[in-house]
Amino acid sequence: MDKRQLIKDLLWDVGLPTVVFYLCRALGLEALPALAVGGLAALARVGYVAVVRRRLNGLAALVSATFVLLLAASLLTGDPRILLAKESILAGAAGLLLVGSCVMGRPIVYAVIRRLDDAERWEERWRTEPALRRHFTTLSLVMGTGLLLDAVVRGVLICLLPIDTMAGLSMALHVATLALLAVWVLWYRGRRVTR
Repeated sequence: MDKRQLIKDLLWDVGLPTVVFYLCRALGLEALPALAVGGLAALARVGYVAVVRRRLNGLAALVSATFVLLLAASLLTGDPRILLAKESILAGAAGLLLVGSCVMGRPIVYAVIRRLDDAERWEERWRTEPALRRHFTTLSLVMGTGLLLDAVVRGVLICLLPIDTMAGLSMALHVATLALLAVWVLWYRGRRVTR
């Protein structure tokens, strides 16, 4: 997939639920139904992309399943903030997975690279190159910590700020965190290459 398509997909995935939420609010819907309709629009997009591309994205399926569970919890409690916290919950879970994988001994970033390439060659490098182990551990720790901080900050803001404010701000903060982490990864890789 080219970069333009990736950016276009990201804009759709991020923008669609937010635009639908604010449109529903402008039409007079309460916060919880507006969040639900925005989430359902995103869910419909996942289905559309799966049909058109004939491939279900595993991450999109996880996000969709999380949405359905949190929608049920929001409807049972009547609290729209539960549904609004979806991205924070997912970011926190990803952060815990990244940091936890370092504690368990094999950083998840290394496991992904190993799976995409020659596993035996990567396994040999893992055993014989301490700098490689440090590199992947640092990548996983920094990305995991960044996602955990993002989840905590947005979770606190979801509790403190009005729902209408956080519906757009939460996603903007998450995208900013991902952009900062991407810039850091590029800087770190470049620094490592120049050594």
